[in-house]
Amino acid sequence: MSPEEFNAVFRALLPDVSRFLARRVDKSDVEDLAADLFELAWSKRSQIEAGLELPWLYKSARYLIANHHRKQSGRNRIFSTLKEPIAAPSAESIALADIELAEVWRELSPKDSEILALWSFEGLEVSEISKVLEISINAANIRLSRARTSLKSKLDERNSQVGT
Repeated sequence: MSPEEFNAVFRALLPDVSRFLARRVDKSDVEDLAADLFELAWSKRSQIEAGLELPWLYKSARYLIANHHRKQSGRNRIFSTLKEPIAAPSAESIALADIELAEVWRELSPKDSEILALWSFEGLEVSEISKVLEISINAANIRLSRARTSLKSKLDERNSQVGT
């Protein structure tokens, strides 16, 4: 892939990658992580299959995010001893949040929430999800189906408890 081809393809994917990162890290870290990701993509450009650039970027971003969170957790432990307590959220932000869905989402397993996020927030097809998670298309279909069923049953269970 020539430098011009790389620029054209990856420049077009930058908004998708930025949204992917923004949902997983602080907004202030998105630009740096995107730069690291595209630097990695440049160095591995000969290994990236044409047409599968976005799933490759998502897969690689997952590793960068995991490393970033590990680094941040160490820093946060140090800084937590120095920080003042954070104020409670405003009544407006609580009213605007879908508390029920957020609570149910937290009850999902990490694997279920990850595959649902790739499907719903990132808008990936099952074939692309399989590339990101490095599993077969059939396994991705099964995991997505089970995750959706789990989410629905948890929401239904919570709704039936509210009704009684």
